[in-house]
Parts: sequence; structure tokens; C-alpha cells
Amino acid sequence: MRQPSAPLLLIAAVALLAAALALVPFESHDLWWHLRAGELILESGRVPAHNTFSFTAPSFPWITHEWLAELLFFWVFDRLGPAALVALKALLVGLTFGVVCWTAWRESGNAWVAGAVTVIAAQAARFVFDIRPHLFTLLGLALLLAVLSHDRRRGGRLCYALVPLFLVWANLHSGFIVGLGGLALATALTAARRRALWPVLLLSTLACLLTPNHWRGLWFPLMVSRTTLFTQSLMEWFSPDFHSSWLHGFEVLLLASIAVLALSRLRPRPFDLLLLVGLAHLALQHQRHAALFAVAAAPILARHGAPLVRVAVDAAPLPGWTARSVAAGLMVAAAVLFASAFPRHDALGKMTGRESFPVAAAEHLLRRPPGRVFNHYAWGGYLIWAWRAHPAYRVFIDGRADAYPQTVFRDYLSIERLEPEWQSLLNRYGIDVVLYPAGRPLSLMLRQTPGWERVYVDTVAEVFVRRKQLAKAALE
Repeated sequence: MRQPSAPLLLIAAVALLAAALALVPFESHDLWWHLRAGELILESGRVPAHNTFSFTAPSFPWITHEWLAELLFFWVFDRLGPAALVALKALLVGLTFGVVCWTAWRESGNAWVAGAVTVIAAQAARFVFDIRPHLFTLLGLALLLAVLSHDRRRGGRLCYALVPLFLVWANLHSGFIVGLGGLALATALTAARRRALWPVLLLSTLACLLTPNHWRGLWFPLMVSRTTLFTQSLMEWFSPDFHSSWLHGFEVLLLASIAVLALSRLRPRPFDLLLLVGLAHLALQHQRHAALFAVAAAPILARHGAPLVRVAVDAAPLPGWTARSVAAGLMVAAAVLFASAFPRHDALGKMTGRESFPVAAAEHLLRRPPGRVFNHYAWGGYLIWAWRAHPAYRVFIDGRADAYPQTVFRDYLSIERLEPEWQSLLNRYGIDVVLYPAGRPLSLMLRQTPGWERVYVDTVAEVFVRRKQLAKAALE
């Protein structure tokens, strides 16, 4: 029986290590409304086209660009259990960086360099390892670059596999637009040598239209990224803050890419250079795109870095059996690390930081007469899930900022920031209840504002109700 080669064992080790990195807990603000959307799609048999979860914009168009991911998330959660959802996240991350490592190996010819660079890339991307549809875009980009690498080296018809890839990707997450741009770039730069990519690009573009959103699915990601109100108010759309430890990996990868390309003995390919510059630009504009840069940079960095370390490696080559033994040892160590990191109890709660959500406060409100609730933006998704069996309870806003008119989002910010019109805005929206994090400025202000009474408090949340509603409830 043929033994696995050292490179394959090393790639498996890198994939397991990346999967273990995915088991770092996050405060998952959006997972809950993703689950509710998947449940709604499964129950109704159709994809919602309007914002159905809020009272502020119930008829506003909702571009459900992640519908297939949401359906998958809920199906896994419902049929296999919460722990399976955590396992799915780890699987997606592991597959992504396994493919990245494979591509880096094929590009560089050195599995050890490919493995080292891929681990750095996984570390750089780990701040997006949440249970979210965005993970499908990372995997989609990794697969796209693997196919393009194979096509560049060997030709053939594998490039036509990109058509079904884009068909599925476009229904999973709007990040497919980045992949489509990368395919267009590769097609334009290889037009004279490789004409087969033109029909692939055309068919892939048409495949991206086969979604419930049709042409709007192509326009949507461009619209969101150009909406200044969102990009200046939502943290993941900010430019990177390199003081944050979460972004140190991206900083290292970015600087390493510049240094290695400057020292490389190889001439950079135009596609590689333009792809790196384009994704670096996106990442420096919006930190959420740093993960895309990481996926694309690793194979390029490995290709140019391998010749720089080849002299040292060639001076002390490892025998085949030794290389296999080392790679197998690394794979076992990564597997042990993954197994020890996977939570044994309440996996989903631990992975999503459920202790930071208003679990008890949301249940308390269900014991009171329904009213219009002003809620914290980050809690809207959880409340959508917690109140899913009680349609009279709806949210003011949630993490689907694009599913609300900009006026609603702007008014939310005005209330949260206690701008001069904050009380008049609460009146205009007919707010009866405020559910907000304990000790925040808005909560502190409501404690001393006439007409409001705090009816619930714990270490996470405070609930305030208008006194006139309390009096009305007492009469009833």
C-alpha cells in the first residue's frame, strides 16, 4: 500500500491547524438572523424579498444574497445540532487553507515553504472565522485560484469547473463578485495565450445571474461597499487598526509580501501583481477584506519565497522517510490541537459568546405586553431568533444594515449617540421599550429621563419602559 507523501501529510496538518484556529470564540452578532432566515426559507419554500423582521422597515427590499448559506446553516443546526454548526465552520476554514496550501505547493514546488506561508495566511485571516456566509467566499476564492494555477501550468478543460463554482458561490455569498473580477483579470491577461477562459468568463457571469436576485446580485456588493454611512459606522468596514492584535497577522503577511517580492529572483507575473495590489487596496480600505488578501497572497508568497530558502534546504535535505515522519508528526499534533480546542459542552454558545447577549432580558420582555422596542444594533440578530415564535415582537434594527433605509440607520445612530433629537426620534418611531447594554450612555441617560422607568437589569442588559405604558398595563 502506497504511503501518503510528505507534502500531502503537511497539507493535511495545515488544514487541521487552520480548523483549530477557527475554534476561537467570537461574539457572533449575525448568526442568529441567518438561522432565522434559513428557517423561514425552509418553512415557506421561498426566499424573502423584503425586511420581514423589523417594524421600522417591513416593506423595504432585502437582497438575500446569502440565502443558500442560511438554508444550509439552519438545516445543519436543526438536523445535526449546534455542535455540528461549529464543526461546519471548522470544516470550511480547514478546506479553504488546505486548498491554499495545495496551490502554494504547486506554485513553489516546496511543501514546507507552502505550509509555513499558509499558516501565516490563516493567522492573518482568523478574525473573520465566525459562523458566517463570508467563509464560503474565502473557500470560493481559494478554489478559483487553485483552478487558475492549474490552468496556467497544465491547460486542459478543468477551467470549466469554474462555471458551477460561480453558480453555487453566487447563491452563498455576494463575495463572488471578487472572484468574478479575478477571473476577468486572468482572462484579459492571458487572452492571447489561453482563449478558453473567455467562454468560461461568459458562462460564469451568466451563472452568477441564476439567483433569486438576478442582476441585483451583481449590483448589490458594489452598492454596499460604496455606501459611506455603512462603511464609516460598522467596524468591519473600517480601515485596519494595526494596534489590534487581531490584525497583526495581516500586517506581517502584507510586509512579508512586499519584502519577498522585492528580493525575489523571479519576475512577478502581471496577474499576481495586480491581484495582490487590488486585494491589498481593498483590505486597507475595509479590514474585512484582509482575509481575501491572505488567501490570495499565500501561493504568490510561496512561489517567490521558495527560491530564497532553497539554498539552505538543499544544503541539508531530509531523506524521504524522515520528511514523511516529520509531516505525519505535525499532522498528529494539529489533530490533537483541534480535538482539544473543540468545545465539549454548549459548543455553539461558547463559540458565539452567547453570554454577551440579552438572553434573560429578551425572555423578560416576552412576559410583558408587546411594544415597539428600540434595541442595540448588535443584539438585533439575536432578538430575531429569540422572538421568532412571537411575531408581535419585532426589532428596531439588526445586523442587516443594507435591509433598512439609510434614514433608519442614521436615526439609530442619532439615538445611540444621544444627539439633540434623540428623544423626538424615540417619539416619532413610537418606541415603548428600550433594550440596551447595561451602563452605556443611553442607558445612563434613560435612568434619569422623566417618563421612563427601568424594569429589568442584569450584568448584560437594561430594559426601560415608558411609564404611561406601565400605567396602561396596570389598568388592563
